[in-house]
Amino acid sequence: MTDFKTLMQAHGFHATQEGKLAPESPLAPETDGAGSLTPLSCFEVLAVNGADGERFLQGQTSQQLALVDGSLAPLTAFCTPKGRILAMAQLMRLSEDCLWLLMPTGTAEPLRAHLAKFAPFYKVSLEVREDSVVVGLTGEPALTRAAEQLADAASSQHTALGPHDFAMLATPDAVLARQPGAEMARGVLVGSDAQVTRLSRALLDGGINTGDENHWAREDIRAGLQWVDSEQTDAWLPQMLNLEALAAISFKKGCYTGQEVVARAHFRGQVKKRLQRLTAEPVTLLPQPGGKVVSPEGKAMGEILRVANNADGSLEVLAVVSLRDEEAPLTLETGEPLRRAPLPYPLERRDPEQLKA
Repeated sequence: MTDFKTLMQAHGFHATQEGKLAPESPLAPETDGAGSLTPLSCFEVLAVNGADGERFLQGQTSQQLALVDGSLAPLTAFCTPKGRILAMAQLMRLSEDCLWLLMPTGTAEPLRAHLAKFAPFYKVSLEVREDSVVVGLTGEPALTRAAEQLADAASSQHTALGPHDFAMLATPDAVLARQPGAEMARGVLVGSDAQVTRLSRALLDGGINTGDENHWAREDIRAGLQWVDSEQTDAWLPQMLNLEALAAISFKKGCYTGQEVVARAHFRGQVKKRLQRLTAEPVTLLPQPGGKVVSPEGKAMGEILRVANNADGSLEVLAVVSLRDEEAPLTLETGEPLRRAPLPYPLERRDPEQLKA
């Protein structure tokens, strides 16, 4: 058992059969404003090491790698030649020769194998980090305390996490990076088991609450953030998941795999369906990713990508839905009505080059 699992067991968590850390009993909503810490089994890390890491990734991904400078950890997409998302990541620079890609669990090894075909032409090595631990932090107080703890560990004078979206701080073996949130600040702490355990213990001893992955998934949905997992590869253009609105696509950089299709979809307005947030009243049978969104007459209108429960049992849903009739009623396949809910960002291009502006 790892040190981190031992720590979380001391705070009321247990390991499930799937290997996740889950609370022994349901957690009450956080009300004291201290923030929360959530063990996240939904992420893993692919490390790109070597002097050519930036140049290597520049030709493979939708993001402008020059922006990944150690203070910014933007989202990115790796695409097929047809512009479909092969994998999705949050880019993090730990040093001049080390980049981490935070990715949905189960997607790092397939991307490593794909990128390995091109790696012999560059001074890079690719490694899925088996010892990485990821925790989610919600609330500005939790992020502020984590930044202070991280700076102490590195004996650094830079203790503040930038206020801009996707701001990050790093030591040689840990990263703190912001992620999108709808109603509260959110971020992830990523690093070795020993480092994340030490930092998490300090945060929990300092009064930070614990959270669970269902809460985290619900906040992803409210933030309009859909991570492409192993069941969803080669299915969507980046714009279908609103990635240009999340500053994950640079339209100012040079060529990368799939760039021509992604650019054409943007400049010619060829996106006919998009990620939307939907809500529903409590249901007996929880809809699953891959399920259909339909019209009251049963016509397919979209596909469900993610579902989470609110405290009262009502549903939060992310689905890719046709834009053909944006006022048309929507239902689950079982007939329960779905309501369109607002996203926290406008559906327009946001250049990553402007993230710090």
